[in-house]
Amino acid sequence: MYHWTWFFLIPGVEDGKLVPGLSEVGKHYAYAIPTAWFVVAVLSGLAFMANRGLAAARARGGTMQYVPDSTLTARNTFEMYTEGILNMVQEVLGTRKAAVTYLPLIGTVFIFILVNNLLGLIPGFLPATGEISTNAAMSLIIFFVFNLAGIKANGVGYFKHLLGPVAAIAPLMFLLETIGLFVRPVSLSLRLFGNINGDHMVFGVFSELFPFVLPSIFLGLGVLVSFIQAFVFSLLSIVYVALSVAHEDDHH
Repeated sequence: MYHWTWFFLIPGVEDGKLVPGLSEVGKHYAYAIPTAWFVVAVLSGLAFMANRGLAAARARGGTMQYVPDSTLTARNTFEMYTEGILNMVQEVLGTRKAAVTYLPLIGTVFIFILVNNLLGLIPGFLPATGEISTNAAMSLIIFFVFNLAGIKANGVGYFKHLLGPVAAIAPLMFLLETIGLFVRPVSLSLRLFGNINGDHMVFGVFSELFPFVLPSIFLGLGVLVSFIQAFVFSLLSIVYVALSVAHEDDHH
């Protein structure tokens, strides 16, 4: 039952009536909406716990507030995660200040995709990232962010670089560069959609054929794919920002 999920027990999810206006095709993927909100609720709860732990640490004052908890608490987990994402963003953008600016976006995208991907490995759950509309929504946000960042950093120069270095072929270069900009969010969406669905289908098929041996192997591969796809989506997102904010001469 590859396309069954616990969220179908909620009235109006399976038949698409929960969200008016869904097409006949869209009804089949209506599970993505409650799944996405479920992930948001889980992450919000963990973030609340981490924030309470951080507040308790600050209340100790002095150098003790910087001492991590003795066990793997929500605070420790989020601190390690935040530092890891911040370092990745800084390596791409080059400065700590720029990394801090885009940390909330990239950090949120990464953990949302990762938790959704891992959720799909649990029986009775389907990842919202297995639905193209979920990925398209995230990709469009990235699209607007990196274009706005480029305009803010370079002004008119952001559009000038689309014309290329040679005036004679400027119209052709503008067309190609513009197409390239719009291909970026499309490729982000399709890459995540294809890999997550492909991995989930392979796992489902081999679970039915070899229910006691091979599923454990593909489950391990599924965990690896979940991390890789979240990392690739996030890394490409910040790379697009870096390309947009680069000075005009750097594009040439």
